Amino acid sequence: MSGALSMYDGLEKGTTSNNSLESGSGATKKLARGISRATENAAIVSYARSQLATLGSLDTPEFTFSLPDLSVYPDSFRQFLEKDLIEGGCLASLEAAGRLNWWCGGKNGSNRVLWPLATSGDGNCLLHAASLGMWGFHDRLLTLREALHNTLTKGEYRHALFRRWKWRQMGLNAAAGLSYTEAEWTSEWQSIVDMASPIVRNQTATSYQSLEEVHVLALAHVLRRPIIVIAETMLKDAEGVALAPIPFGGVYLPLEVPSSNCHRTPLLLAYHSAHFSPLVTVHGQNDLGDDNNEGVSIPLVDPDTGQVLPVLFAVDPGPDWDWSEGSRDLLPCEPSTMEILIREYLDCEYVNFTPDEIDRLSDTDGSLSKTAKQLLGVAKQFGSIGKSMSKKFWSMTKRPKSPPSASSGNSTEGLLCIRMKSRRHQYVDQMLQNYLECAHARYLQDHQIDDTGCEMNYGAGKSKFYAASDHGSHASVSKLLPTHPNKDRTLYLSRSTFYNDHTSPDKADRDSWNNGSNLRGMVKECRSEHCQFFGSPENEYYCSQCWANRRYR
Repeated sequence: MSGALSMYDGLEKGTTSNNSLESGSGATKKLARGISRATENAAIVSYARSQLATLGSLDTPEFTFSLPDLSVYPDSFRQFLEKDLIEGGCLASLEAAGRLNWWCGGKNGSNRVLWPLATSGDGNCLLHAASLGMWGFHDRLLTLREALHNTLTKGEYRHALFRRWKWRQMGLNAAAGLSYTEAEWTSEWQSIVDMASPIVRNQTATSYQSLEEVHVLALAHVLRRPIIVIAETMLKDAEGVALAPIPFGGVYLPLEVPSSNCHRTPLLLAYHSAHFSPLVTVHGQNDLGDDNNEGVSIPLVDPDTGQVLPVLFAVDPGPDWDWSEGSRDLLPCEPSTMEILIREYLDCEYVNFTPDEIDRLSDTDGSLSKTAKQLLGVAKQFGSIGKSMSKKFWSMTKRPKSPPSASSGNSTEGLLCIRMKSRRHQYVDQMLQNYLECAHARYLQDHQIDDTGCEMNYGAGKSKFYAASDHGSHASVSKLLPTHPNKDRTLYLSRSTFYNDHTSPDKADRDSWNNGSNLRGMVKECRSEHCQFFGSPENEYYCSQCWANRRYR
């Protein structure tokens, strides 16, 4: 495949919820809309991909992609961008299930925190999602997939990863009444290693084998970065009846790597309909209203149980462990132990919030009422903190860090959260500017904005009665002066201004967006001398890199 593909490699309108775009010939189609339509981005992404591919081994990726603030645009254009960039089915389903954005009001709140980006569904979605979440483009050159496969085949952690997988799988097998022979264990592990191969499944298709939970764990070790997966807990049929558990949700820590050598901002992924998508925040978002505390807080608790999210593959019994059936129960991993592991690899804080927000959620539709009840159950876990509450989760106050409760994964100090801060690579600003200009042109084309006035389009229809037969009427009508109803506001009583003869502000704004002048003013070249990137209003028209350098001088 060519490396000269842009940021999201498109989003195809009307795809299935899991983005599996198999054509009749078996080939997987690339997504056809999105930032890749900005052809100016091709060279940027090609260069960035080539730089990653030539590294040989990945350094700790410190970048975290974030969306621009789309709320600054008119509603119609904002909705166009969201449809173009966001995995809508995943967002709606996870919010309805109370798994995503449950702490901030979900779809009925204006303060939605996490957004799933649309991701190509070619069997490599885990690595695509990871690449998007860090750098803003798909893993088209299979850089991450090759690194993952190498880790499982010849990496220094491969034996420890095998033991962690086997320990967890033995527990799942025991619950299902299964037992593997040694030959079966070897065969199963080899299948897992082969799944990660960067080679396509067969010569007639361009899709790869889908990956499992242990591959997420291995990826966390490749990146030396924690990964948090948000997913529903049960697979359900069309009637809502639970069919099988979904085992992906939880925290994946690079436990074989010293925490001091790992990046402490996690990579957030959503898992829905057998498909991974990156979860990203809005650039510059701050839920504390404090310039010294940028970022947003993400709860690390299960909204159904109030317990800390599970750390998957937390136990390595060691190379000398006796794998006999009777010795399995000697190393349980309690929630308190999981929280200790989480705090070792992530910068956590206790956030104090109480159920005033639940009252607002309870007034919405049934799905969010369920979420509100779940949130209330979580709040009750923390005793007296439910008695003092801010109106919104956004006005929460940080609590001093303190050790977790010995009796459970929760603490009476508040709700265990992580602080998510975005750090975009400096080329992302220019890519987003290119994309916004291209998207705006497509938006105008799709809406077929007509700036020629209000002349009657007589005879445009197929009816011969009014078009082809009466040439005299056509000649008379064509001599009439065109009317401009928007200039006579009294014609429309619902928008009547009576004595107001001026163009309304919303009309002026709409005109400026139609000709693109407003958009061009949103992002300009960086103010720093010799800088080739673009700045934005929230950074005083410095690019993100120059802005960060100024702040830390």
